Amino acid sequence: MWGGTPERNMVAPIESVALDFDLRSGANVAWVNKIGSQSYGTPVVACGRVFIATNNGEALRPQHVGDRGVLLCFDDESGALVWQLTREKLAAGPAQDWPDQGICSNPCIDGDRLWVVTNRCELLCLDVHGFHDGSNDGPFQDEVDTETHDADIIWTLDMIETLGVYPRNMSTCSPLVIGDLVFVLTSNGRGDDDELPSPTAPSFIAVNKRNGEVQWQSNAPGSNILHGQWGSPCAGEVDGRWQVIFPGGDGWLYAFDAELGTELWRFDCNPKDAPWEPHGRGVRCDIVATPVFYEQSVIVAVGQDPEHGGGVGHLWRIDATRRGDISSELGPWYHPGEPNPNSGAIWHYGGLDNVGSVTGVVGEIIFGRTISTVAIANGLVFVPDISGYFHCVDVRTGERVWVEDLMDQIWGSPVVAGGFVFLGSLDGKLRVFRAARDFELVREYDTANYNAIYGGATFVDGFMYLADRTQLYKVRVGAGDADAGKAP
Repeated sequence: MWGGTPERNMVAPIESVALDFDLRSGANVAWVNKIGSQSYGTPVVACGRVFIATNNGEALRPQHVGDRGVLLCFDDESGALVWQLTREKLAAGPAQDWPDQGICSNPCIDGDRLWVVTNRCELLCLDVHGFHDGSNDGPFQDEVDTETHDADIIWTLDMIETLGVYPRNMSTCSPLVIGDLVFVLTSNGRGDDDELPSPTAPSFIAVNKRNGEVQWQSNAPGSNILHGQWGSPCAGEVDGRWQVIFPGGDGWLYAFDAELGTELWRFDCNPKDAPWEPHGRGVRCDIVATPVFYEQSVIVAVGQDPEHGGGVGHLWRIDATRRGDISSELGPWYHPGEPNPNSGAIWHYGGLDNVGSVTGVVGEIIFGRTISTVAIANGLVFVPDISGYFHCVDVRTGERVWVEDLMDQIWGSPVVAGGFVFLGSLDGKLRVFRAARDFELVREYDTANYNAIYGGATFVDGFMYLADRTQLYKVRVGAGDADAGKAP
């Protein structure tokens, strides 16, 4: 799944990696495939298959012509296309299904079943084998596409038709599976007129993974949704029970008992005096990043639609053992907040440097808006902001360790593997840093066509899987020497 585990910490279970590959020349690249013309997904690897979400820009299945949402399944060994899920665009158009964006959800796989959210705001359960096994599995038997290279749909939950959801521009959640439940943020949001068409529709749902029946739901953000809801949930165990944490479109984090659906706590990730103004003019943010559960706490940063540009951001570490409203302040947003005696804030990093103690410049932004999920390793939190500043923060104190301006926009998330941090950017570069307290840029790679990298890297069994805007790479990284990264 996206992030590897329910905690969603972007750390691969690999001790060392070799960095002697080249994406442009093909050195140590096992295979590379064209996938689409605009790809935001991160590869997910399971069952001898590689899955990536994209659009229909390459028309790999010639019977499907034009704008579509696509999930591709490749054979891990050969790179051959095994099957393709193809979904037509919603008739509502850009308001709910932006042109050429395709499927933006990273699938979650458990056994021989896969769950993904489509561009049509559907939660689908698929057979990982597609129609290669010669049978149409599951209660859903009405697939339009039933050839060998097509996806086999087990069941479908249309969140627009069944739950009244109105997705803003696109549906993006990467599902999370725990036990018999699959958890999804529905992407309910505002229309182009900034009105909220479905304030009572659920934002968070738990669905029976076997049959698609909704087990519990919550519309906790309600009429307070600011814009869209494009994040994904994480989960962790507290006192022997799983709690699932959703990033709300109102800028709050919400935690629920995973099995019962009972709300456990909520946390406002914005200062109370931060107003919201449409199109990025205000300083209140929603949460696009996926929260990370770490040692009985949650770490997440706020951000906005990337089209809104940069601005003031906030990174929080929150105590997940607390209950109720555990925001750092009390009071509504339009009234300066008082300290909350029940606060679950462990630390805060961001806002403006009012005295110049962090940045050295009075009034400077400490940390900007981001849509990136953090990676936590070696006592450090690694996170970029969308403007291209890459931050390293002490996980215990929240104090800045270092920051570096990469001079480019960052939409993807850092991934720690083998003692290094891998981070892609919109200028088509994959940068590798030392996962340490002393800043060190170890290597820098260009993608084959200098295409933007919107997602993150995935590491499995000595290989790195990476998607840029149009291509999917499988790269040999083997078992490298951690000191070998000293090369230029």
